[in-house]
Amino acid sequence: MRAFVGLEPDATTKLAIENWRSKVLPPFNQIVPAANYHITLAFLGQINLDQQDRLEQHIQLIDGITEFQVHLDILGYWPKPKALWLGCSQPAKFHLDLVKTLTSAAHSANIIMQKRDYQAHLTLVRKCSSNPPAPLIAPDFTWRACAFHLYESISTANGVNYAIKKTWQLPPVIKAHSLTS
Repeated sequence: MRAFVGLEPDATTKLAIENWRSKVLPPFNQIVPAANYHITLAFLGQINLDQQDRLEQHIQLIDGITEFQVHLDILGYWPKPKALWLGCSQPAKFHLDLVKTLTSAAHSANIIMQKRDYQAHLTLVRKCSSNPPAPLIAPDFTWRACAFHLYESISTANGVNYAIKKTWQLPPVIKAHSLTS
């Protein structure tokens, strides 16, 4: 299967992003539906069942990474894939730690990944012929990443669908409380 590991915004954030996009950006032909919004943590490409099983075993061993805030606050454009995206100007430490840990888990599962610098992003538009003008209202979306998912990318006549195959919960942040008498 063609797979990746990623984060999914909550429904409220998905709707807010979709509403913002429709109000501040020009119309596009190839918008990504809100149901497909995600941030890729590790693109795995084509993997077999043995690699998937080994990856899942390694992911079960992840420790020390708790839930974290995702803040989408920049709009970017990549000319070669013609993609317009929302990104994080300052990804959380645990976000970046999770990316590194998942990359290591993929390597341990004998999954060969493309080597590239990580840019946390959520794709808004595909096949965008040019970078649109800057929006009058800057993006500013935040949600709490409490879980991450193994997705299967399924091509259909109507476009790509992303099916969640497995979910891992991130432990909540434990805050120290002072004792009072």
